[in-house]
Amino acid sequence: MKRPTFLQTQEIRNCFIQIFHILILAVIILCFHPMEAKEPPNQISFTEGGIQKTFYRNPNIEAEYLDPQQVNSSLNKSLGNQKVKFGWNIRQAGKPFHLKQSKSNVTTKVTEVYNTGVGSGPNIVLPGAIIVSFKKDQSMESLSKLAQKYKIEILRQLTPRLVSFQTEPGFYSVEKANELLNEGIVLEAYPETAVEKVLK
Repeated sequence: MKRPTFLQTQEIRNCFIQIFHILILAVIILCFHPMEAKEPPNQISFTEGGIQKTFYRNPNIEAEYLDPQQVNSSLNKSLGNQKVKFGWNIRQAGKPFHLKQSKSNVTTKVTEVYNTGVGSGPNIVLPGAIIVSFKKDQSMESLSKLAQKYKIEILRQLTPRLVSFQTEPGFYSVEKANELLNEGIVLEAYPETAVEKVLK
């Protein structure tokens, strides 16, 4: 059997190097390319205080978060009778209150809205806060580790066993709360809800 020549060996090596580079590039693209946003589910469920709660998505409306910079008299004037306030405001799906200006560095937060019944009941928004109760007292160090692991932020430690965390608004907060329930130290985790008349 003939041994490959030096030139053939170089060609084989170059071929393997090219394949390796293509694989590395594919991994980088898969890891860092933004994923398509998940479509919110039509129904969400979670347990709060031992009671299972189920809400149903209202596809006709959504909630937009407006901060003080975005809420001004000219915006309210342009909306006629429909007044907006600082915080979460209910609007028609796809119809923003605030038209982004190129000079504005304020990003608009929009999330889905749920009802207590299919197409009925009060409008409910999940602002992104998660309430977590623990089986025993937690130190700030253990809370920081938990926050880092789940990519959430500590909002407030209400008691040594009750803490609120911040994540993305909407159904993501339900998913994150459900993930936290897998931790042995967690007794209960559920998303905070805001009903339309008291949206903040």
